[in-house]
Amino acid sequence: MSLEPLASEQIQELLTPTAAALFPQLQIFNQLPSTNQWLLDHGQCGDVCLTEQQTAGRGRRGRVWDSPAGLNIYLSLKYCFAAIPEHLGMLGLSIGLSVAEALAQCGICQHGVKWPNDIYIQQQKVGGILLEAVGALQQVVVGIGLNVNVQPQHNPLITQPWTSLAAAQGQTLNRNRLIAALLNQLGADFQTFSTLNMAEFQRHWQRWDVLDQQPVRVMAGNEQYEGIACGIDSQGQLRLQRPNGSITTFSSADVSVRM
Repeated sequence: MSLEPLASEQIQELLTPTAAALFPQLQIFNQLPSTNQWLLDHGQCGDVCLTEQQTAGRGRRGRVWDSPAGLNIYLSLKYCFAAIPEHLGMLGLSIGLSVAEALAQCGICQHGVKWPNDIYIQQQKVGGILLEAVGALQQVVVGIGLNVNVQPQHNPLITQPWTSLAAAQGQTLNRNRLIAALLNQLGADFQTFSTLNMAEFQRHWQRWDVLDQQPVRVMAGNEQYEGIACGIDSQGQLRLQRPNGSITTFSSADVSVRM
């Protein structure tokens, strides 16, 4: 398969005026330990860092994010709000929705967001998001990893169910176009995040929620819970309906669908 390298010119040509103004600097590397770490060490507000390969990519809870060269998207950006948003704790969920919307605009289908912000296609993980605060709370580094053109034979040792956009769509995808779509959607959503309407957000979440009404197992600390996932509350916490009908909420947990 023929794969185009990452190219800042191609990406910038496809940016909306809003995204171009918010993200004026695209830094592209052949290899980095971590795009998030590069921005934490060197990034300015509005910088975007991309690399063809990560050697020390990180996921949530310190997990390793496998990063083969030239096939996927490893993207981080540094965004600085003018003031700390009221719903800052919702930012990770919001970015998950931004990614889902951007993929839909690129013709991707049958995907959604698994709480809090993993991207899934048909019960298989295709992407993840990692947020890290930078000093003041209104500054954040957002890392997005997406399996784009990788195929199963490239990662035979990964034990959790996973797929790639190309495998799901049956065709090789242009990463530069996907990156531009991501930056365009993120730029628009960052601009409106400070005025987030929670009721609208919960409805928006329900549209993309891959766990909604699914029987799930939740691991929170050393405790395990089972029940039916039923969306998020006004704080962005996962709502779990227990067998006795009561609702338990979780602000941080590992969730798996019970097959």
